[in-house]
Amino acid sequence: TPDVAPLAVAAESSRVGGSATRSSSITALAALPLLKVVGTAVGGARKSLAGRGRSASSSPVALRAGAEMQEDVRTEVTTVVLPVLAAFFGWIAIMYAIQHSFFTVPFLAASDYLYFPIIATFVAGYAVIVLEEQTEINKAATALVLGVIVWALVGTGLDLTPVQFETDIKSTLVDVSEVVFFLLGALTIVEIMDAHRGFDIITKSISATKKRDLLLVVGILTFLLSSVLNNLTVVIVMISLLQKLVQDQAFRQRLGGIVVVASNAGGAWTPIGDITTTMLYIGGQVTTVPLLCNLVIPSVLCLIGTLGWEFVQMDGEATFERPASAKDENEPPPNGQALVFWGGLTGMVTVPVFTAYTQCPAWSGMMLVLGLLGVITSLLHEPNDERYSLKGALARVEVPDALFFLGVLFAVGGLERIGLLKAFAVQLSALVPSDALVAILLGFASSVVDNVPLVAATQGMYDLTAHPANDALWNLITYCAATGGSLLVIGSAAGVAYLGLEKGVTFGSYVRDTLPAALAGYFLGVGGILAQQALGYTFK
Repeated sequence: TPDVAPLAVAAESSRVGGSATRSSSITALAALPLLKVVGTAVGGARKSLAGRGRSASSSPVALRAGAEMQEDVRTEVTTVVLPVLAAFFGWIAIMYAIQHSFFTVPFLAASDYLYFPIIATFVAGYAVIVLEEQTEINKAATALVLGVIVWALVGTGLDLTPVQFETDIKSTLVDVSEVVFFLLGALTIVEIMDAHRGFDIITKSISATKKRDLLLVVGILTFLLSSVLNNLTVVIVMISLLQKLVQDQAFRQRLGGIVVVASNAGGAWTPIGDITTTMLYIGGQVTTVPLLCNLVIPSVLCLIGTLGWEFVQMDGEATFERPASAKDENEPPPNGQALVFWGGLTGMVTVPVFTAYTQCPAWSGMMLVLGLLGVITSLLHEPNDERYSLKGALARVEVPDALFFLGVLFAVGGLERIGLLKAFAVQLSALVPSDALVAILLGFASSVVDNVPLVAATQGMYDLTAHPANDALWNLITYCAATGGSLLVIGSAAGVAYLGLEKGVTFGSYVRDTLPAALAGYFLGVGGILAQQALGYTFK
């Protein structure tokens, strides 16, 4: 547990509180028109239901069905909804009481009372997300509640001044919002490309008919793309491609898991392929040419291990079915099909170049590409044709995907801001005598929580004087942090994006279908790094 010194409340807290109150009042007034719209909609729905009820009153069968439906709703409210709400508010009350030492918990030290409720809530929230299939609670809703409650416990439990808390939560929101805007931009671009049937260009060029052949094509293509593209972009493009290419959901989900593993492995060996690799590159722990030489073989071994595991599990002669042709696929393609598809794909590929030369964040480059595509589609089609326009694409984008990202990253950001993740890494280093074993275990830890703060912690734990740039330890940390997140679907941005994009994927299904292959690849890559070091094949 980190040692956070109590901070005295500043004298200007009352001024800040007054400002926050005025801001909240203004926000509430601004929401009044929305309340009116919602009220009108609800009122209209009630009138519509009442009208249907009156029209159906002449039918005894319909009347009995309506009564049974109302009884089912009452039963759900009393037996499910109310107990869940009671458990939720009861949990909050207990965590608040522990945090403020209203009663004694035998297994907690005095210094743990502040942080135990935050960690326990985070674990409980993750458990509900993991058990989405069993609880039938939407994971995006759970993630949003988790993100806010973690920060609420930080605000009420830790002795932070209003100014300091506001600074921390705004800083986290900025970081999270950049990822969410990047995701929304990429999703909308892909939606516009899909509306123009751009993926037909790729699916028609893939002639594979056997499952094994498609497995190799998808894995290798994802690996190569992720070495020069952001992992999020690669996953969004490849999952969208698979949805146009594979009919069988179970097989498509297995391939989707391979996409997650291959994208993380491909991003491990280049400075721009993965965010953690970029962090270590900027921090001076690794440099370009030695990084490429030291990690390309372990990353390829990770891919080989993963594909090899899946390859032997599949029937050599088994084939896959493609989705049935839609009615409009027999019609001529929309105007600008090739222009929109290749323009959008090229734009997403060049986002890292744009950010490198302009110093603008990645999300702004993605929004630039989206805006340009919006201009192109406006010129290509009629003004009122929303099938191909930016407006129509935004209406079709899955907003819950972005909200799920927002909630999960917001919760992890709360743990990072109060130093819990760094404290975990430091304690792990103190308990484990071998630096190499610490790096391997950090890979496993990154499958549960964000690997960015874990890597940041290692940058502070190990000095460059003791472990200079391109040292064997930094190579192992770079590989393990990038590929360890593939072990669980919630362990990397690529996995979380896949979880939102592919309907039917759950934590349990990923563990069942992908974890064995991911473990095979992960350990084969680790073995490759250790073998290189033992043979002296390490570039400085």
